[in-house]
Amino acid sequence: MRNLYSGFLIGLLLICSSLFYGLALTNSERKFQQNSSVLDGTWRLVAVNQFDDSGKALPVSKPAQALQSLKIVANRHFSRITTTADGTVVSSTSGLIELTADVYNEYTGFNPQVADRLAYRWQLDDGLLTQRLNIQGRVTEEVWQLVD
Repeated sequence: MRNLYSGFLIGLLLICSSLFYGLALTNSERKFQQNSSVLDGTWRLVAVNQFDDSGKALPVSKPAQALQSLKIVANRHFSRITTTADGTVVSSTSGLIELTADVYNEYTGFNPQVADRLAYRWQLDDGLLTQRLNIQGRVTEEVWQLVD
């Protein structure tokens, strides 16, 4: 009977240890989630539009079908890669992001003090992220779709 009781206590100790270990892992994962944002995920570029400062649409230099872009956003970081239809890498960049209610800042590189910054106006609507960048009177609008 004594061995049965000892076995029960050891089993209970192992179960409690596993529960506490699981809670410790859950709490440590939350530390990483504190830096997450509503934009965390993988995004596919579905449209690029350009406008002049009066709002008139301008022709886009390359058709959207010729290039494919993916952007991954996670834990205040981003990574973007653009390829041709045959898989040749045209460009890639990564760095940090800052997000406010209406401005999405991308810092190329990992030190915002010395990195190049692109400041987009952004809007999230029904799984589509629209980013508008205004540079010298030309507005470039990118529409990204969340990849499942």
